[in-house]
Amino acid sequence: MIERLFASSLSVSLILLALAAVLAVFAYNAWVARKRGAPRRETLAAGRGSGAVPTAGAAGKAGGGRGEPSLGEARGAAGTGASGAAESLAAGFSGSGADTGADSPADPAATTEESPTQGRLHPFTDCIVEFHLDDAVMSDRLLPIAHAFRRVGGKPVILEGSPVHADDPAPPEWAAIAARQRLFRVRVGVLLANRHGPLNAMEYSEFVTGVQSVAEQLSLLGDTPDMPLVLQRARSLDETFAGLDGQIGLNVAAPDPLGLTDLARLAQETGCVERGNNRHARLTAQGDLLFSLSLSDAPDRLSLLLDVPRAPIDAHPWEEMVACARHCAQRLGGRLIDDQGRELSDTALERIAEQLRERQQALVEAGLQPGSTLALRVFN
Repeated sequence: MIERLFASSLSVSLILLALAAVLAVFAYNAWVARKRGAPRRETLAAGRGSGAVPTAGAAGKAGGGRGEPSLGEARGAAGTGASGAAESLAAGFSGSGADTGADSPADPAATTEESPTQGRLHPFTDCIVEFHLDDAVMSDRLLPIAHAFRRVGGKPVILEGSPVHADDPAPPEWAAIAARQRLFRVRVGVLLANRHGPLNAMEYSEFVTGVQSVAEQLSLLGDTPDMPLVLQRARSLDETFAGLDGQIGLNVAAPDPLGLTDLARLAQETGCVERGNNRHARLTAQGDLLFSLSLSDAPDRLSLLLDVPRAPIDAHPWEEMVACARHCAQRLGGRLIDDQGRELSDTALERIAEQLRERQQALVEAGLQPGSTLALRVFN
């Protein structure tokens, strides 16, 4: 009997302890909810969704097979081309501003104009969480996080700071976190979409965890945008960027099989440099990539590839690639062909050049100047 009473008393005690623990959890959650009642400190573009737009080009998204050397028709709504994708992207820029109340500029190109004071993050392409500090904080406290918190999945993360106080009318002067800086503003952002696809739930959860680490170092409460809103925006941007993406390839068919020695000789003659994995590339004086040169899967072919959003327009990448292909064809006694082995006439090459110019113009109108810092981040 005594043993039964003891067991019964022990059970009641355990039940009471469990109830106390549950009540403590509810009390804590209520306290956190009250603390988060303050305005959010993030900056998240809230432009209009783009709808379905087509994928560009022979190569399209990374990992897709390359077809004929033409930007060609793309998937998605029939009749929608690069210009339609540019209009969709422009609509996103002219939408409502972020939660801070700032209006987005009406001119999409103006919003992506690169400036030393603007930093690398952009409210249209990145999910940004910004912290305003009453007292300056030394950047050295954030350097370990900045070094460790660089990616979430396939998306880059950037941590930036500004010495300008939030109440100061001067521009923030955003820059990457460096040693011995006194900062009044700190922001962290993740790219919403790139060639790996849109930001997904797992990547966003990792980003939120990193933001909380930054907030703890600043002795602030971190707050982030709602996941459904962010993921919806990421999918919309991914569709729009796909409609502006594209790669163009040319092939040189030789009368005899080619080897690495032939490739190296032709690369040297045409000013292409070794890039590893038996690939060569033509670079600008500033080191920007114009096009690549490599052996094809077919034993008697060379392949040249132009990545449209990543090649600067003013360096004339298409003209340079065609000139390189013609030189290789002349030296080998070969001819220019597409991936199906059909010979490319001057008329066909001009048609491709016209499609390329349209795609480049669409990128410019969308504020994604080919070869610019923002274009290199998005189309990566």
